[in-house]
Amino acid sequence: MRIAFVRRAVSLKATAVCLTLVGVLAAAAPARAQYVQIQSFEVTPFIGTRLGGTFEIQPEGAAQIPATFKDAASYGLSAGVRFDDLSLVEFRWTRSSSTLRFGAPFAFLNASVGDVTLNQFHADFTREWVVPEVKGLRSYLTGSLGLTHLGAAQDGFTRFSFGFGGGLKQFLGSRLAIRAGAEWLPIVVEPSVSGFACGTIQFGGCLVVLNGELVQQFQLSVGPVVRF
Repeated sequence: MRIAFVRRAVSLKATAVCLTLVGVLAAAAPARAQYVQIQSFEVTPFIGTRLGGTFEIQPEGAAQIPATFKDAASYGLSAGVRFDDLSLVEFRWTRSSSTLRFGAPFAFLNASVGDVTLNQFHADFTREWVVPEVKGLRSYLTGSLGLTHLGAAQDGFTRFSFGFGGGLKQFLGSRLAIRAGAEWLPIVVEPSVSGFACGTIQFGGCLVVLNGELVQQFQLSVGPVVRF
């Protein structure tokens, strides 16, 4: 009964977050949709740092333990369209390779699991505001949603993820800008993952990733923006 209640609570939280995100995106959309036209295309390669992320993991036949991603470099590419001078819709791919860190008495698992690779695919909805005090400078807010795949050894799993963030864009002309931003990018681990990193663990065979929580991650990134 308690497990069902926890899962229902998590589902309600995830639904509330999604509804909030939809509201933000709707507010960022142009007010008169019947006149919306694609004004330009933008491409942004970027590099950055992926921070945080703790799972509740249970090796088969052992006690439940936390496993935390080691902070790691990330890189990716986003591409999208402008519907007016301040509204942007993009598709973004992000990749990062990290390792899981375990506390005692399971520190030996650090080497056995090996690298964990993250591939994230998000739709981004961005609204910009002109900073009048600085020529070419804009601030922006972004809401995003999509899927995140985590892979280790021969195994992996994909779960829903979303994000909120913001930053600054410094335009160097009509075709080129520099973008720097920070984002909160949690992963919804529901349902649980019954098998992860199978065949690499010295006992029990697999790790079990437990559900009922958001895996909190953050990303700092910077990159050039090219407009066509």
